[in-house]
Amino acid sequence: MEFTPDRAAKAVERDPCPKCEVPAGSACRTQGGKTAAKYHTARFALVPALREELEVLVPADRNPGKPWKPGPDVETADADRVPAGKAIRIGYARCSMAQQELASQMEALEKAGSTRTFSEKISTRIKVRPEFEKALKLAGLARGHVDESAVVPLEGDGHGRGRAVTVLGHD
Repeated sequence: MEFTPDRAAKAVERDPCPKCEVPAGSACRTQGGKTAAKYHTARFALVPALREELEVLVPADRNPGKPWKPGPDVETADADRVPAGKAIRIGYARCSMAQQELASQMEALEKAGSTRTFSEKISTRIKVRPEFEKALKLAGLARGHVDESAVVPLEGDGHGRGRAVTVLGHD
């Protein structure tokens, strides 16, 4: 479902922000006390239809970059509620050598319904895997704001991918 900036703002602002703690009806605020240019991920992830977005911009009429002011109280009319979005499916593909290819893993993740896939060619000896960390971060944000069943870890054939399943599993 496509959102206009105003409709996305209205949907996001229906809930208070768990990161900057602004009340419902207000744009997000920066640490410096200004209106943020983008809504915090933890907030727009609460809107099912916007969960797959990487960012949601604050509309110009909310005055991003200017001193923050609280917005109006939010109406809770059910007719204006945003319909539920699809489940988030996060995939991760990795191969360790330049001669190896990622295409088969990427294809498998696509067939499994991955809506956001992270990939990298990086040696198993390298302990820090930036794309893997991004996938875990996104999964952690999603896990905090969607039903446990909506976050589906997708695991490839290689070694070392069981960590994502462990991180996302029930505590």
